Amino acid sequence: MEQNLAHKRLETSIRGIEKQGSIHSPTQDLLKRYQLLQPPPTVLTFQFENVYASGLKSKKQVSQQDIENFVRFGCKFYQLERGGQVTWHGEGQLVAYVVLNLKSFVKLSPKCFVNRVLLQSVVNVLEKFGVRGTISDDNPGVWISDGEEGEEAKIASVGVRVRHGVTEFGVALNIDPDLKFLNTFEMCGLRSKQATSLSRELEKRGQVDTLPSIDKVSDLFADEVATALEMEQIDKQIL
Repeated sequence: MEQNLAHKRLETSIRGIEKQGSIHSPTQDLLKRYQLLQPPPTVLTFQFENVYASGLKSKKQVSQQDIENFVRFGCKFYQLERGGQVTWHGEGQLVAYVVLNLKSFVKLSPKCFVNRVLLQSVVNVLEKFGVRGTISDDNPGVWISDGEEGEEAKIASVGVRVRHGVTEFGVALNIDPDLKFLNTFEMCGLRSKQATSLSRELEKRGQVDTLPSIDKVSDLFADEVATALEMEQIDKQIL
């Protein structure tokens, strides 16, 4: 992220020099060569400790009592500068951040990045295991429908911030977490919604033996992101 922002600051400086007329025609060549040095899109994948994290929307809504309850439940609490409300991250959950410069791609708006790159990549990964996920504009994330009761359960959350066209944060996909952490407290401002996991959905289908590792899912997700961005491959780092 910082490399991308530093790159953009220097690019802005070069353009400023050009406008001032301090250097001649080589400026355009310099800009073109410098743009080639821009850090490539990167997928960062990892698992958190068991933590609750609050986004900007709930920054003023989380009380000290709420924080104490989170701690008593065996989790740490962090206030983050991303979008969204309170969510949980921890063992058994894949967190994947995609860092890229939106302006490096044609007509890639923040909304398109969230829905067509991040969330659709999650949907595509789930389909590989016979699990059908859907994307909702009303409640951002990936949802699984319960055919018997008609209820929807959330399997992946999303939280993104864009600074100067550079993306931060990403998605959290429940692979095999202890769902008590997600279903005891109100997550993402959704009072009546429950969370599910790939493990639970496969168990419903009698396919629990096919549960993939988090590393396997992270590889599949990175491949899907690369496909969505029309890249042969994308730089992936495990943290």
